[in-house]
Amino acid sequence: MSVNIDLAFTVTGVADEPQAREIVGALEELMREESMDGYVRITVSADADADGACRVLGKSRFPLSISGFHRWQPHFESLFATTVADVTAAARAEIDWGYPDEES
Repeated sequence: MSVNIDLAFTVTGVADEPQAREIVGALEELMREESMDGYVRITVSADADADGACRVLGKSRFPLSISGFHRWQPHFESLFATTVADVTAAARAEIDWGYPDEES
């Protein structure tokens, strides 16, 4: 059974824009590997709280239909965390899942 999900994520603790761009590239590759390229928009935003620090933001353009979501979710979250950590261990990656079919 498949479920419609919204994917949003934030990566904080990114030192600067070049490092943020490296994270974006790595996450774009992950999205390709997971057959989500073109479905998730990834951007860089300057962090207002710290000089020179950036955030990497991502959001699905529309709900994604995922078969076996309960099995796939921990797999994806692990790959996501590893992908970010491979660029910089200092960054913190958070994923927010939304369930549009359950929202009023």
